[in-house]
Amino acid sequence: MARRTLAPGVEIFSVTTGTVRQAADTTGRSEAEPRGRRRNGTGNGHAERRGLAVPDESAKVTVLRTATGEFLPVQPEIGEDLDQLDPGTLRAFEDRGLLVEREPRHWPGPVAVVGGGAIALALSELLVRIGAEVHRVPTPDAALGCAAVTWCHDDHPPAEWAKADVLLTERSIAWQRCSVEGATAVIEPISSGPEDLTHTDVRARRLAASASPGHLQAYWSSERRRGPSPIGPAEAWFVAALLAADLEAWAARRTASRRLRMVDLISLTVTEQPILPLSVVSSGDV
Repeated sequence: MARRTLAPGVEIFSVTTGTVRQAADTTGRSEAEPRGRRRNGTGNGHAERRGLAVPDESAKVTVLRTATGEFLPVQPEIGEDLDQLDPGTLRAFEDRGLLVEREPRHWPGPVAVVGGGAIALALSELLVRIGAEVHRVPTPDAALGCAAVTWCHDDHPPAEWAKADVLLTERSIAWQRCSVEGATAVIEPISSGPEDLTHTDVRARRLAASASPGHLQAYWSSERRRGPSPIGPAEAWFVAALLAADLEAWAARRTASRRLRMVDLISLTVTEQPILPLSVVSSGDV
């Protein structure tokens, strides 16, 4: 089996080129005769005329469509075994992210899912379908033998998240979190170690960036009246798919993302916000 394969979303197809050939003169008309006049006895009127452009269907070009929709005519012909491309083409394709290594999906260990809501249930089922070993546990304390812990909470983050920041990151257990604020699902970046962004970091950064941090702090901590839950089956699976994609990226050891994603559960649209590090305030600062 070839070691390389096309990157997700990349496609290859063939297209007939725009080159043409001149049709043969079957009319018997001389160059001096007016164009369009047919000599007697030259046929049934369907014969090709001199100079008629006919596509040369034997001339085909290989075209590569990138995942973003860009069309790239490529030469030479690309066969099934992408490892057989010449070194220059191979290197150019890899530099543009058009080829990836063909690697079997590998999970470094079980994934524990905490939470009893619709998102947690959808995520558990989805992870099983993509090959992960899933443990449903009541708290992170019961998942210390797992490689990752995801806590899906259909409400504001519980206070236990701050404790899990320390419990899990000190053991290099991947720590993923999802909560709901009104009609917005909040997906925080995965923390894999003490140097990564924890829930405490995200919370502090959001307060620092808020135009009304006092109200935001009170909103997170106060009792409130709520309308019906905005999380239906479609919404739960949509959020679960984003969580599962992050876990797959973590399992494949791709670069960790420092983004906070906000999912509008009404329109099912996603916005991303970079989580920037907070500046350290020394004791001498006023």
